[in-house]
Amino acid sequence: MSRGIGEIEFVAGLPESVAFLAALVTAVGDIWFIFFLLGLLYWFGPTLPGPVSLPRRRAVFVIGLALGGFGITTALKELFRLPRPPGASVPVGVGFVPETLVPLYAEIGASDGFGFPSGHAIAALVVYGGLGLSIGTRRSYYAAAALCVSIPLSRIVLGVHYLVDIAAGAAVGAAFLAASYRLCGRGSNPGRVLFFALLAALIGAAIEYSPDTMFALGGALGGRMAWGIAGEAVVHEATTRIGGGVSTVVGAAFGALFVGVYALEVAPYVSFIGAFVVLCGVVSAPLAGEAVARRL
Repeated sequence: MSRGIGEIEFVAGLPESVAFLAALVTAVGDIWFIFFLLGLLYWFGPTLPGPVSLPRRRAVFVIGLALGGFGITTALKELFRLPRPPGASVPVGVGFVPETLVPLYAEIGASDGFGFPSGHAIAALVVYGGLGLSIGTRRSYYAAAALCVSIPLSRIVLGVHYLVDIAAGAAVGAAFLAASYRLCGRGSNPGRVLFFALLAALIGAAIEYSPDTMFALGGALGGRMAWGIAGEAVVHEATTRIGGGVSTVVGAAFGALFVGVYALEVAPYVSFIGAFVVLCGVVSAPLAGEAVARRL
């Protein structure tokens, strides 16, 4: 029985240009973009310009939200195991893409695997909603609200989700964000939200032993352990623009491993180990970066 109410048939009649724009919007909710963005905010910390300046403690809080959102997504997808709309694996809007970039575009504009709930909807609410609350300005609230609406809707336009998928994802994401923000000192206790992320990932791993659930578990465990060991040192470490740049280079090396483990079809235990190592490196990178900066 289909979960649709006619939305897939409606978007199928939209111009290809609309689908192409939707693919650009949906990329902002992809896991690779989110962790690259949050990595930059964390590594550079408060040395970034005012509108995106965050203390490293608050930046890692949002990283914890992202890990928790991913853990919840994998757990619920494996629990319900509901399919995506027909044709979700075929990208739309390719007429606006150079032929050499079509494979990359297909990774962004098409999807396979289970469809309920929408992981992009959950990610939009927990990550961009969390950033909006952490930055705490009127402009950040407006930007967060726009992304929390546009990213989930882009998934319908691309034909990879039904409306009920994104509605459920938005509700789950909003609930996790609200509970985490309230129970974690309004963003001042990243260790606790990383623990929540670990619990969510453990539930997913108990439901199904798969590369995605083990990736979520490895990342959450690595992030929680690294912050528990090095978090206070990171918080009290000097924060400089040069140190942030060096931290980014160090973190980017782990980011390459992140892309490889997540994009390739590897065994679940390899996915677990890879994600664990990546998050340990990402969280600890500022210590190496600022240490190198002091020697320059």
